[in-house]
Amino acid sequence: MERHSKRLDLLAEDLLTLAQLESAHPNLQLGNVEVSSFFREVIRDWEKKLANKHLNVIIDVPPDLPSIHADRVRLQEALYNLIDNAVKYSRDHGEITLMARRRDEQIVLSVSDDGVGISKEDLPRIFERFYRVDKARTAENIRGTGLGLAIVKHIAQLHGGRVEAESEVGRGTTIRVLLPLHNDECLMTK
Repeated sequence: MERHSKRLDLLAEDLLTLAQLESAHPNLQLGNVEVSSFFREVIRDWEKKLANKHLNVIIDVPPDLPSIHADRVRLQEALYNLIDNAVKYSRDHGEITLMARRRDEQIVLSVSDDGVGISKEDLPRIFERFYRVDKARTAENIRGTGLGLAIVKHIAQLHGGRVEAESEVGRGTTIRVLLPLHNDECLMTK
């Protein structure tokens, strides 16, 4: 009962988050976010889970990367969802990479793992609500609500950005959040 209660709590939290993100007034608190220090802060919160699976983390941010104009709390929420998936689906002693790059007038934040990967058939649907690629993963008893990547997608869209993914079964997954460098496109209201 305790396990089911925790799962329902997680589901309720994720549904509430999605409702807030989709509301007419998502109330983003925009500010400058320096990506390198932001990545280091986020990883500090994951040290115990990373250590439990003996995961190595690489942070790869060029020193001249400009800051991004974003809601730090929402961006942190997106990264937490991506890191949570990377940790869950990585094998023990694996590697997770947080990378940021400038691509034209965008900043691309990516989280990569060298875990189980996602099939080409499932990949186009992973940002849909409640969609889970469970075939091989259920056996490992990995829990989640199936809303994490939908939340990441909504956060990116609220910032005028988008998401993309690439994966290969048995070799890992990379999820990218592409945000405009100059956030004039940010959707303060829908």
